[in-house]
Amino acid sequence: MIREIINFTNDLIEDIPDIMEWKVQPNSGLHIFIELNREGKWDNKSPQWKIDYAFYDGKTELTGLLIEFSKLEMYGNRIGTTMNKVLDKKKQIFSCSPYILNFKKKSFSNDKLEGIGCTKITNLFPFYFENARQICLTEESDIQLSKAYEQACIQVLQQISNFMIPQNQKDGSIIQTSIFNSMKDDFFVSMYLKNIPIDKYKEAHENYLRQKLFNDNSHNNDKNITNETYGLSNFLNGLNSKKPFLEHKSATMYKGVGGRITAQDAIALNNFELLISNKVLPNPLPVIIDKKEINKEIISLFNQDQEPISYRLLLAKIFKKTNEKYLSDYYLINYSKTTKGVKINDFDFVPLFRFYIEKNNIIQNVTDAGIVKNKIFESLPNDKIESIFDFERIVVREIFNNSLVKIKEKENTYTTNYFGDIDPTYVRGGDTMYQQIMKYRKAFYDFIYKSKQNAIDTIMFNDMMYNSILSNIEIDKIETKYLSWNNTIKKKINIWFSLYNLFNNNNKNEIIMASKVTDLMSKMRSVAKGESNFETPEDFAFGAGQIVSYLIDRSVATNKTYSMLEPYLQKNKSDQLQDAIAQTIAIYKHDISVYKGKFERLASQVLTDDCNVEMKPLLKYFLAGCFCTCVIYDSEKKQDDNNN
Repeated sequence: MIREIINFTNDLIEDIPDIMEWKVQPNSGLHIFIELNREGKWDNKSPQWKIDYAFYDGKTELTGLLIEFSKLEMYGNRIGTTMNKVLDKKKQIFSCSPYILNFKKKSFSNDKLEGIGCTKITNLFPFYFENARQICLTEESDIQLSKAYEQACIQVLQQISNFMIPQNQKDGSIIQTSIFNSMKDDFFVSMYLKNIPIDKYKEAHENYLRQKLFNDNSHNNDKNITNETYGLSNFLNGLNSKKPFLEHKSATMYKGVGGRITAQDAIALNNFELLISNKVLPNPLPVIIDKKEINKEIISLFNQDQEPISYRLLLAKIFKKTNEKYLSDYYLINYSKTTKGVKINDFDFVPLFRFYIEKNNIIQNVTDAGIVKNKIFESLPNDKIESIFDFERIVVREIFNNSLVKIKEKENTYTTNYFGDIDPTYVRGGDTMYQQIMKYRKAFYDFIYKSKQNAIDTIMFNDMMYNSILSNIEIDKIETKYLSWNNTIKKKINIWFSLYNLFNNNNKNEIIMASKVTDLMSKMRSVAKGESNFETPEDFAFGAGQIVSYLIDRSVATNKTYSMLEPYLQKNKSDQLQDAIAQTIAIYKHDISVYKGKFERLASQVLTDDCNVEMKPLLKYFLAGCFCTCVIYDSEKKQDDNNN
């Protein structure tokens, strides 16, 4: 993995030389350019410098000087997010360059520092600058220039309260306000030397990186670290004697050096982290093997607009632009940015990614889910699944109750959470749904993002669909007088039957499951009219669901919930389910005389069926029977119309 990331980063910088400057944001606070009037010399005669400055509030668009500051600031950033790589022993100065000074305003009032006001910081200069020059500089002229810059910084900080910015008042007037005095304590004061080209900043920073990127280079006796020096990089690992499991004792990336890499490679890994921090790379990130031009195209398209686009839209643009149907032979890296740096959530090789789903997959509305508009019922349309991201947006969102894939309705976009923490408190469906998400989300990620067709099989699909519906049964209320009126459960049943064959890898020629629901509804109407009998276990399970749905409708209890179904779902054998139904009929027999004919014929078939089978494989048919329209309510005319 490390080698692939190194090669990818180096190729990207070679193809797009200015990419490290893309989307770089300066720290919030006061930024100051110091230009020495007498370059490289200092004799305490004033004035020997002049300044230019700007304030950044962290929100406004970058213009003018702020763009220049943002490009320079990155060459003074320390490694990582902790303070163990800074050059100041008091850990108040955040920069790591002899040409840049960066600290927070609150250091001026830090009781642990000696001095008053700006002297609390300037007292730290001798150690910081000497350390920075020793690590970052080799030429005597550069060292002298840095010393002159150090002296200028002291004088500038003594006048820092005098740097003003115009502010609008409520009465429409404009007054000059001290930037330093008015800004927040957590804002930064950043100072830069203007007398040198940007290449000098880069050179100094690379020297710092070579010295500090290694957690350990003690095996190398040469303290003059070059690009070819080996060491243990701090990328995705640490070196702590109290945590030996963090040491790469078995790594063999380079023969004879125990997993250590060169300083040049360590810099590439640091650049990779910076690109992630600057939001230049998509997530997940495809790293195409031996096709640098496609990698460049992907990154360019991702950064084409001011706001980053989703991985789904990025791939859609790639396939549209290249007129390809597949993406092949690449590594897919899923990462997250944490307070401690980059965390790799998943890294895998993808031999072939399919953007479009080849089968004609349509989620048919077999349960007749719908809405009522102006007292007229309208069935919901079928959903067509053309791309793998249609599957994610429609199917995965529905199965996991908008908790794994969340639709942002106002923005017409959605977010996913395949690897991050999920608070079960905010998962609709309680612990049942939370456990399903944690159990299956990685399988869905592999199925969608890596085209692993065997990541989900029919056993898994049946289990997740049943438990997904069960999560609704456990918490949903019956809002109308009909148990079957629950669009959420209906949609899930539609998915269960319509997409069953998508995950049936053993028998591709199996009958389309969605059509079985239509056939079963027709069968139930025929049985209710006395024209036919049950012939299969599926007939029995579906018919039992119809009867149970009708019986629960008879209950006059207030605040009815779908948990009334649970006693029936817990029956392991068909004869146990028949006993439970018989007992319920005895309770509600006074309320079924009006529909005696259809109910009696259908109930008779359910109660006398002798299939004696296990109910677990038939649960989807039982639930479909519960949530499809109950045929007992059909008028004779409607029955005739449906049978013609």
